[in-house]
Amino acid sequence: MSNNPLNFLARSFDQICFVVEDLDEAVEFWRKTNGIDAWNIAENLAKEQTEKEYRGKPGDFQFSCAYGFAGDTLIELARHDGGSSVYKDWLDTNGKGPHHVGFRLANAEEYAQAEHHYLDCGIEKSMAGFFQGPFGNCRWSYFDTRETIGCYTELYYVDGELVERLMRLKSGEVVSITS
Repeated sequence: MSNNPLNFLARSFDQICFVVEDLDEAVEFWRKTNGIDAWNIAENLAKEQTEKEYRGKPGDFQFSCAYGFAGDTLIELARHDGGSSVYKDWLDTNGKGPHHVGFRLANAEEYAQAEHHYLDCGIEKSMAGFFQGPFGNCRWSYFDTRETIGCYTELYYVDGELVERLMRLKSGEVVSITS
């Protein structure tokens, strides 16, 4: 594997996220207007996460998300549920709408290289966490790229059975990716 993250970052783009106030309403919108029927709604997603960070300090955030695919792109709908978070910051400043783009790295090593690259570029890590479950793990970070591109950028990876579950969701199967 190359030590230059630029060799793998571009090929790992796969996500756009919208901050919403009502997950059910947002999912229904995507169903009716864009034909995306297969969704996974994950309530209290941050409850079991560890290594939670918010702007360089320990994080207390809570959130829920819905996941579906539009072609090859993962659509994430995020709802702020409590604590301090970039979702709450976004709602307070911009209201609901596009929040971040995401790059899914192949593994923990690529994730670490990409994270170091962003930090070396002077981009602030605004929020992060780690989910470890019986079916796989997910480490993620939001970097503050708002001034340059108008939204945050997420770097993340998933492993284990979670990779296969995402592929099943992408194929249109309603499957849980969180339990």
